Amino acid sequence: ALALLAVLGTLGYGIYVRLRPAQKAYQYFVCHHKAGAGNLARLLKMQLQEPPASLHRSFSDLQGCNGKVFVDSDDLQDLSTLFGTVQGQVETLLVLCSRELLTRYWCLGEIT
Repeated sequence: ALALLAVLGTLGYGIYVRLRPAQKAYQYFVCHHKAGAGNLARLLKMQLQEPPASLHRSFSDLQGCNGKVFVDSDDLQDLSTLFGTVQGQVETLLVLCSRELLTRYWCLGEIT
């Protein structure tokens, strides 16, 4: 009976691991026009990565919260992977709306 319980427990855990949603690489992606909101994007990234000391426990208790923030000027390695990263590796898209944002094709692509 104990062996059967161990086999069922192992099988159940395997199914759980296989079916649970994968954690995304980035918690936030900050979409911005560099000239219009580049400094604000950097400041926002710093604030999101370093929550106040009183909130450290709350943030670490959140399931799936990894605290990584993607800002293209800091984190982009290959321009051809930008849209794929935004689509599949980001939990939350933050759009800093400046006057120039909707005139830039890359910004529009990140949003869509």
